[in-house]
Amino acid sequence: MVVSIEVSLGGALAAATGPTVNTNGVVEWGVRTVIPIILLAIGITIIAGARKGRMAENANTVTNILIGAAVIGGAGLIFAFATQLVQLLLG
Repeated sequence: MVVSIEVSLGGALAAATGPTVNTNGVVEWGVRTVIPIILLAIGITIIAGARKGRMAENANTVTNILIGAAVIGGAGLIFAFATQLVQLLLG
């Protein structure tokens, strides 16, 4: 007599992964509130430097900010479209 025992791992694996955290509200709040405040502080700093006659330093600061924003934007695009890029490159 052969007895077969079926083991369901679906429930055990789901319990092992733990709870999930929904961070959509935190991200939306950060985009709406924190980022504009940071940009405001950068703008005030640049304007304060321009009043002191340090235009070359301000030009360097603005250039560095634009390059940093481009890098962050590029990283976000790569993160958002990673699957499509891999399919495009590897077929």
